[in-house]
Parts: sequence; C-alpha cells; structure tokens
Amino acid sequence: MINKIRKICFVGAGTQGCINSLMCSAHGYSSVLYDISQKMLDQVSLRQQHMGTHMIKLGYFTKPTFDEALTRISLCPELERAVASADLLSESVNEKLELKRTIHAQLDALCPPEVLLTTNTSSLLVSEIESELKYGGRFAAMHFNGISPFIDIVGGPRTSAETIQILTAFARSLKTRPVILKKEKDGYLSNSMFIPFLTAALLLVIDGHADLEDVDRTWMMAQDTPYGPFSQMDFVGLNVVLDVIREQARRSRIDAVQFDKISRFLEPFIERGDLGVKTGQGFYQYPNPAFRKPGFLMEEGFDEN
Repeated sequence: MINKIRKICFVGAGTQGCINSLMCSAHGYSSVLYDISQKMLDQVSLRQQHMGTHMIKLGYFTKPTFDEALTRISLCPELERAVASADLLSESVNEKLELKRTIHAQLDALCPPEVLLTTNTSSLLVSEIESELKYGGRFAAMHFNGISPFIDIVGGPRTSAETIQILTAFARSLKTRPVILKKEKDGYLSNSMFIPFLTAALLLVIDGHADLEDVDRTWMMAQDTPYGPFSQMDFVGLNVVLDVIREQARRSRIDAVQFDKISRFLEPFIERGDLGVKTGQGFYQYPNPAFRKPGFLMEEGFDEN
C-alpha cells in the first residue's frame, strides 16, 4: 500500500470493476463497488468467487489472501455514499463518451480536490473526457488489463505530474508494471494491437471461413495460450467490444462495411443480454465454458502417433 491511498471506489461493477477491486483488496486496500444497477451488484459475490478461483490457479494470490481480500470489499448502490472518504476513484462504465463525461462531472463535484479520479476506458482519450471537470489536474487514465500484470497510465492536457507519480506508485504497490505513455493514444499499447486481432477473428467467422470454436482452437494451439479471441471477447464483454470497435470506426480505423458486418453479428447477443462472463452466457456458457473442457483442442479419438 502507499500512504496517499487507503480506500478506492470502483464506479461500475462489471467484469473489470470486480477484477480490479479484487486485485486492490488483495494488496491491502479497502474497496467499494458502486453500480447504478442493483442486479449487477447482486452478481458481484458469485462472479468474484469464480474469478478468484481462476486467479488462485494462475498464482495471483493464495486462497487465504483471496478470502481476506473479500472482507475488504463492500457494495453500494448510492454514488454519494460510495465515494465518501475514498482517496481514489476508478471508473469502468460502458465505453460511451457522453456517459463517461457525465459520470466524471458528477464525481468531480462530489469529491474534494485531493481525491484522484481515473478512467479505465479502453478506447477513449483523457482529453475527450476531462472537458467537464473543474479539477483536471487530478484526472488520468489508469487502465487495468484484465488480470495481466501491467497497468496503462496516461495523463491528459491538465493532468499534474504529482497525479502520475501517485498512480505509478499505486500500480507498483499492486505488483504490476506501470506503462506510462509519452502521449495520449486511444487503446494504449495493448489494445491498439488487441482490437485489430479481435476484428480479424470476427470477420473470419462472419465471412464464413470458419466457426468461432475453430478460430479459438487455432489461436490457442498456434500461440500456446489458454484463450482464443472469442473467449477473450466474452471476458471483456460483448457490449464493450462493440463499443470499442465502434470507436475505431469513428476514427476511420475500420471501414464502414466491416463495422456494419460486425455490428449486425454482435447486436443479437447484446439484445438478448448474452454479454459474456458477466452474464453467464456469451459465445460460450459460464462458469464451465467449452474451451476449458478436456478435448476442446483435440477431437475425440485423435491419434497422436
């Protein structure tokens, strides 16, 4: 832990808010999760149990550390009460610019000037969000990358050097590597490479070259990784994936025809509420998705000799 931060408020109790609060509380911080949806808050406990089990297997923390971390996490459906006495706020709402501007304007008004405000945005710029803030010096992007051991930190036009310094120390206190960008870049480093990867996978399926399971199998075997692009999209959330790709289209990095195909493919999932891990159903069904089952990579009866 670092002296300047004791309590963190996570605005948005989706996949990223649940993971981030686990990571922080496992390292001694007090966390409160806020969401406008009581349904999302009601799902936090079960989802963190599933996430924690997976993170323990990967060696992120031990079972006793996980159990202790859960005691430091509280839930709150009221924003004003949730942010009370917080030293740091981490926003992870949907990737919609006006929504993020509105949320941060509220946070800016509710929190004393010394409280740091951060966005976990995957695709938007600090300079696009911070226009509504009175205290722009305390605002930055602090982007957790799932359970990957690095955190992107990016300042905007008004972000102070002290804010970056505190966030860098905070990231290191979580045993992660802070990656501080020299200047703003939507998608940071990882997502600037990750989103074209997801787009390519989607178009392979949409254009009829393969089914999604074979796309995942191919990537998992070729790269010796436990996840393919479609299982990773389930983890991110299909609504978030579409929002991020829409932002890429807005910036003319994906052509209109490709975006239209992807949008028409993803929208039925989103309309049904099949958003991925956070809803229990996406491209795969959770908590026991097919890609984690024995035999997913190799067909039954396959002779290795």
